[in-house]
Amino acid sequence: MRDNDPRLNLVGIPPNEIATLLEPYVDQTFRARQIGQWVIDRNATNFEEMTNITKDLRAELGRHFRITDPEILEKTTSSDGSVKWLFGLSDGLTIEGVSIPEDGKLTMCLSSQTGCAVGCTFCVTGVLGAGRNLKPDEIVGQYRVMLRQLEAPVDRVNIVFMGMGEPLLNTGHLGTALETLYERVSPKRITVSTSGILPGVKWLASLSRRPKLAVSLNAPDQERRQHLMPIARRYPLPELMAELRSFPLERGRRITFEYVVIRDLNDRVADAEAVARLIRSIPAKVNVIPLNEDSQHFPEHLRPDDRTIHRFAIALRDAGLTVTVRWSKGLDVNAACGQLKGRHQGRAQLQE
Repeated sequence: MRDNDPRLNLVGIPPNEIATLLEPYVDQTFRARQIGQWVIDRNATNFEEMTNITKDLRAELGRHFRITDPEILEKTTSSDGSVKWLFGLSDGLTIEGVSIPEDGKLTMCLSSQTGCAVGCTFCVTGVLGAGRNLKPDEIVGQYRVMLRQLEAPVDRVNIVFMGMGEPLLNTGHLGTALETLYERVSPKRITVSTSGILPGVKWLASLSRRPKLAVSLNAPDQERRQHLMPIARRYPLPELMAELRSFPLERGRRITFEYVVIRDLNDRVADAEAVARLIRSIPAKVNVIPLNEDSQHFPEHLRPDDRTIHRFAIALRDAGLTVTVRWSKGLDVNAACGQLKGRHQGRAQLQE
């Protein structure tokens, strides 16, 4: 999809900013609010849907603005009901997102970049390399498209920024997207996951309304963590933990630590005990994630057997931590944790 449309896209813009943009075209403030509600609350795809707006005003708005979402290029459904979405962007790049239905709720896994420069050695997105930051309309647009494609209503929507990219390397656009999403989804139902970008964590801490924070840990010591996650050389583990100990948490909230277990590298009971010592002073829970293997991109990393995974989780629980083993969904369609590529018909779509 190539798009040279010069009109401003209203998708991804918070309602107060939409109202300001529309001031020259509407004669009453409530009209601007109505239009913002159509875009944000009612998920409108064009101005003609706005039946409580006059035909002349709809035409005038259409001359100056547009309502455009990413294009669905592919929709692949897993045997477990998860759906992987391949979206086309206006510059020809592509991204992937995932929707996961479960027990009357829907979790949307959104991307924040077209690739990832962090380079974690167990993640396909990182192995493929860096891309560009997604704009607010491209971030919010993923949510809008998935929501419109629902075959049945759900009681609750959760959003996790665990798709392609490092969200905290795109704080400017992420912040705008969050303010827009908050109109439909409570901050307590949105999670931003990071590899430990310290300036981004500090930015998140400064917000008046904060989503939940998840941190990709993956090793209890600096040496192994920087081996798995090269970004840890720039943002060392001791500095990251110091920042997390001071991170402001609302009542009842905890920081989620994500820990990908890899055979013979970080899966021992002693490693679990070291993790517990590391995060003991932080209100936290741990998601233990069995590695999703990829023989093409990181053949050296293997998944531990189920007994080892359970033994690791039990050691964390015995140390007093809240633990969940996150058995990945969407494995059969490469939609699981660390598998998103943003590719279409075998061709990479990352920024050159």
